[in-house]
Parts: sequence; C-alpha cells; structure tokens
Amino acid sequence: MSPFDFLRILGHLLRGHLQLYQCYTNVTWRTCEGCLSWHGRIVSHPRAFAIPDACVHEVLAFPVWRLPEYRAKGERMRARAEEELRRRGWWQEGLDLLPTQPAAALARFAQAVAVDVYIPEVEALVARHGAWLRERPEVRAAMRDLLVAAWKAKFAKERYERQPEEARLAQEGWGLARIQELLA
Repeated sequence: MSPFDFLRILGHLLRGHLQLYQCYTNVTWRTCEGCLSWHGRIVSHPRAFAIPDACVHEVLAFPVWRLPEYRAKGERMRARAEEELRRRGWWQEGLDLLPTQPAAALARFAQAVAVDVYIPEVEALVARHGAWLRERPEVRAAMRDLLVAAWKAKFAKERYERQPEEARLAQEGWGLARIQELLA
C-alpha cells in the first residue's frame, strides 16, 4: 500500500467512514452517458450517486481498508465506460459518413465494432441507410463482412466464456443470422 493510499484510508476512517461505495453500471449501447460517468466511481455515501432508475446499475459497499484495490478496479471500469463513449462516437461518424464517404465510414465502423457490436444498432443502420446500401452491393458486402467478423470476435471475449456454451453458441448464431438477414 502506498503512503497516499494509507492517508486516504486514514482520512476516511477519521471521518467515520468504515465503508465506501462503488457504482457498477451495465455498459452497453443504451446506457446513458450520465450512468457511464458514474461507472467505477467511489463515494462515501450511496446516496451521492445521481443515477436515473431507468439504467441498470448497482451500488456496492466495501470496507474502507480495501480502497486501493477498488480504486484500481474503478480505473478499469472508467476506462471501459470511456471506451464505450468513443465507440458510440465512431459508430455515429460512420452513420453520418456512409452516404458521402463510404470508405471513411467503413473505417469508423471498423473502429467501433473492434470495441463491441450490438444488433439493435445494426438494425438502426439498415433502417437509416438500407435503400442506399441495396444500391451498392460492394459496400453492403463489406459492411456485412465487417459486422460478421466483429460479431464472431465478440463471443471469443473473456466475458462470454462465463456463459454456458450452448447459450453462447445460440446467441452467437442468432446474431450472425440477423446480420446476414439485414445485409443480404
């Protein structure tokens, strides 16, 4: 434990804080930016979190003497939330660029799906640009290939290893079929 961590813990103890609280939000395409800003943050009172009830979140208590490990976990959590915000930006840029600069749009989509890919966003993409994509089979094929590869890679990530294999394979298969259907 560093001297700074010791002083932080001592400061909390002197203020009577035996427990601290860390916020956990479900980081997905639909988590609001406000909730993402709280992901991983640590406070001394659970009511300090101003989180809308619409988002999935949890506030968990931990003993103040475990502050260093929870701060390290919080930094990883905040990095994941920031990564999701960057992904959203790249996805939006791809949506905006697609009709005028398809190569640049595909590059932005590639950046976004390297982080994560969500079927509802693919459905929104097709709803917005489906007619344009149907007229450009080469762009549609490139988009389909990009999304299929990203969807397959998604299920190779560590967080999906915890799912039962049959459920993971079913979810992966469903997504692949849906992408094929949307971008046929």
